[in-house]
Amino acid sequence: MTYRRLLSATLFFVVAALVLPTGSTPAAAQTAGCSGLDRQGTSCSIADGNTPPPPTPGGGPIIDTTSPPGPRFVWLNTLVPCDAGAGSNWASRDDLDIVISDGNLGSGDPPPDEPGVIWLGELIDPTRGRTNTGFVSCVGEGSALPALPPPLPTAGEIWGAALTFEPQINVDPYVRGLTGLETYLWYEGPTSDTVTITLNGYTVTAQIDVAEFRWDTGAESRDGNQSYASAAPGSAESPAATHLYALPANVVIVHEILWTGTSVVTGPGVPGSGVPIDLGQAVVSIARAYDVIEVRTPLVGR
Repeated sequence: MTYRRLLSATLFFVVAALVLPTGSTPAAAQTAGCSGLDRQGTSCSIADGNTPPPPTPGGGPIIDTTSPPGPRFVWLNTLVPCDAGAGSNWASRDDLDIVISDGNLGSGDPPPDEPGVIWLGELIDPTRGRTNTGFVSCVGEGSALPALPPPLPTAGEIWGAALTFEPQINVDPYVRGLTGLETYLWYEGPTSDTVTITLNGYTVTAQIDVAEFRWDTGAESRDGNQSYASAAPGSAESPAATHLYALPANVVIVHEILWTGTSVVTGPGVPGSGVPIDLGQAVVSIARAYDVIEVRTPLVGR
């Protein structure tokens, strides 16, 4: 079996083990999504894989993300000999199979001055499998593996860098609500954006769009409604939702904005056309305290 076929066979089994479903992912692996060196290819949340706490009045927005597994590098020793005399730093390559084939020292080649073996990190796309791009290093015998290049940014990191604005809760009456008077709710702010950002040394171009606006008014109306959703943001003149508070109370209004998005990442170890990262969904939520009072009009002539 040639070294090229040996490499392909080795990578096939590694990729199959990584891409094929193997049941639910342990919670410990999920929480490694945003900060660990091995990102696991699992969903990454701004809250580090855990369900974020609900927003609190004055506490700023909370971002909760849900995304499918993204592309990642798989690091392995190919058992192919090489000459480590040129150094063992990682080199970005766009055709790993050719690099392995050309770097192989056959039986007729003289022994290398500094014997080593080829290590590589291939970019694996969960939707396409092997990309044949990544990093290569010739590590000398007895030498330590060089520090790994930075991993690709996760969907959660991209959301965190793309959603930089702070939404507001628009409500009328603004200061306090009145029982028997409709409270208007709407959204003012961007509903789509195309952003280009740099994360971990990679360039990310992301397209994000709002899919839905949601409000929880904190107390039921006379007909039993408390929560509302709308595909349109509404306005002060034409609100996206109206709510009629039944009783006076001190409530907390929670406003959620559901975003969807896609992105393309370019940089070292990535195919020239880039690799897509499905951003899945992100929910941005914010809260504010709201007093609802009851106003009684005195009867005249009694």
